[in-house]
Amino acid sequence: MRGRLLALIAVGTVLVSVWGLTPGIAGGGGGVVLDVDPSHPAYPAIKYLIDSGVISLADTGGEFKGDSPLLRYDAALWLYRAMQRMGQAQTGVDVTGLTNRLNSLEAQVQNLQADVATNASAVSSVKTSVSSLSADVQALKTQAPAGLAGRVQTNFLLGITGVLLGVAAVAMTLFWGS
Repeated sequence: MRGRLLALIAVGTVLVSVWGLTPGIAGGGGGVVLDVDPSHPAYPAIKYLIDSGVISLADTGGEFKGDSPLLRYDAALWLYRAMQRMGQAQTGVDVTGLTNRLNSLEAQVQNLQADVATNASAVSSVKTSVSSLSADVQALKTQAPAGLAGRVQTNFLLGITGVLLGVAAVAMTLFWGS
């Protein structure tokens, strides 16, 4: 029984060691890609492209081989996968909120158009009233007796002069009378 337990511990130790050294398993042995250091600036981008399925390392034994020339076949395959992924992401866009807002704006524009039409008729009515008042003023000007304006001005000046003389008389009475 004890021998069997020791064998299981030995097998477990070997499995854990292999697990830790296998790329992409438990983050051991350099991470997802064997030949790219996780501290390399391109590592997050490479990892993202692998995780999203744009790049496959199945045929390279887990190595990215960043120093190797890129074949046009591989570039076409990577672009194709990336474009498929973008197309899938776009089909799930929910535009319900935008549609509702657009419908609301359309209703507001229609209300504004009705208000503008109503105000246009009101402005037209005010223009007609102003024209009528202007014609009445012109008629009054032509019907007024000649020299009426001059007489009104003279009477106003005489009235002001009388008030000023009255104030002066009261002031003199108060000043010399006491």
